[in-house]
Amino acid sequence: MNPFSYPKSKHRRKLSPRTYADYKSFKPFLKQEFGSRCVYCCLPDGVKGYDSFGVDHYLPKDPFVHLSTTYSNLFYCCNCCNSRKGNFWPNKAQLRDGEFVPNPCDHVMFEHLQYKAAVVTLKTPAGRQANKILDFNDDASIKYREFVLDLIAAKERDRRETEELLFKVDLCIAQFPRRQDLKDEKDLLEDDLAKTNEHLLMLCGSGT
Repeated sequence: MNPFSYPKSKHRRKLSPRTYADYKSFKPFLKQEFGSRCVYCCLPDGVKGYDSFGVDHYLPKDPFVHLSTTYSNLFYCCNCCNSRKGNFWPNKAQLRDGEFVPNPCDHVMFEHLQYKAAVVTLKTPAGRQANKILDFNDDASIKYREFVLDLIAAKERDRRETEELLFKVDLCIAQFPRRQDLKDEKDLLEDDLAKTNEHLLMLCGSGT
C-alpha cells in the first residue's frame, strides 16, 4: 500500500452535497470524495489529522467569487499545499504554454506528476508549474513522506505476521475444537488484525 501515487485516470465526483453558504461546510464531503488525501501532493490526513487539511478553491475566490461555494470547484487539500497555492491562477501566456496546476477531476494527474519513492518527478510543463507553486520536494516534505512510508511498511509486516499466526491457530482449532485457549488466542489475533488494518487505512487514506 502506497498513498503517494497519482491517479492514472480522471476522478469522477461521486457526491452531490446540497449548497452551503460557507465553503468550509463541504470539507467532510471532500474528505470522502478524495479518499482522505491531498489532491495535489497525495498526503493522507491520518497522521497529521483532519485539522491539518482544508478546502482548496481550484479557481481562487478572488477573482472567481461566484464559484466560492460551488462543489465542483472545491478540493480536499493539505494546509501546506493550500497555503502555497494561495490565489495562483495562470495568466494567458501560461495557459497557452500549458503551465497550470493540474487537478484530478480535469486532468490525468499521472501524465503530469509521478512519485518515485518519496520524491515527485515532473513530467510536463503543468507538472513543473505545479512544483514551482507547491514546492513538492522540499526537504521537510520528503522526510515526512519517508516517515509515513516506513510506518506503512512496518504495519504491513505486522499484518502479515498476524495473518500467519491466525492461519496456524485455525489449524489447531480444527484439530482441537474444544480448546478455549485457542479460541481466545484467535479472538486476540483478530482484534490485532482489525487494529492494524485501521492504522493502515489512516496512514494510506481510503483512496488507495
